[in-house]
Amino acid sequence: MIGKDSKVLTTYTADPAKAVFDGGLAVLTDIGTAGAAEVVAAAVLDKKRGEVIGERTFGLGTEQKLFPMTSGGGYLLTIAKWAAPNGTPFLGDDRATTGIKPSIEVKRPDTPEPLDIEALAEPQEPNPAATPTPTPTPKPAQPKVVEDIQLKKALEVLGGLAAKAAA
Repeated sequence: MIGKDSKVLTTYTADPAKAVFDGGLAVLTDIGTAGAAEVVAAAVLDKKRGEVIGERTFGLGTEQKLFPMTSGGGYLLTIAKWAAPNGTPFLGDDRATTGIKPSIEVKRPDTPEPLDIEALAEPQEPNPAATPTPTPTPKPAQPKVVEDIQLKKALEVLGGLAAKAAA
C-alpha cells in the first residue's frame, strides 16, 4: 500500500518455493474487476506467472476511512492506495492509467464505456413539454446464447501452454 507522499506503507511478498500449482494460469478481468482481484491480476503480470486476459480493470484499490460528523453527515478520506508489485497504484489520474491493463486485451461487445464523472455532476434540465407516450408491451424474447469471448481466449491460451509443456 502506498500512503502519504507516495511512501510505501505495507509490502506483501510470496515465497516461490511454496507454490502449490505450477501449471498454466490465466486471469480474466473486465471493468468490474476491482480491489483484491486487481492485486491478484497485478501480481500475475508483474511476476510473469501467467496471462491476464480481458479488459482494463476498474482501478479502485484504495483504503478509505469514514469520519462521521455531529450533523449526521460525514466525509470519506482516502488514506492509502493499493499498488502493483512494481509500485504502480491502481487508482490513476484518468481512465487510461487507472486499473490493470491485461496482457491480452479482449473487449466484450456488451461492455459499456465507463461513464464520465463530470457529465454525471451536471444537472439535467427537465423538459416539461415532453409527455410520456404509452409503449406496447413487447413479446418475451427467446433467451439469447452469448459466447464468452474472454473465456474462450483464456482456454485457447491455456491449451497452447499445455501443448508446449507436453512437447
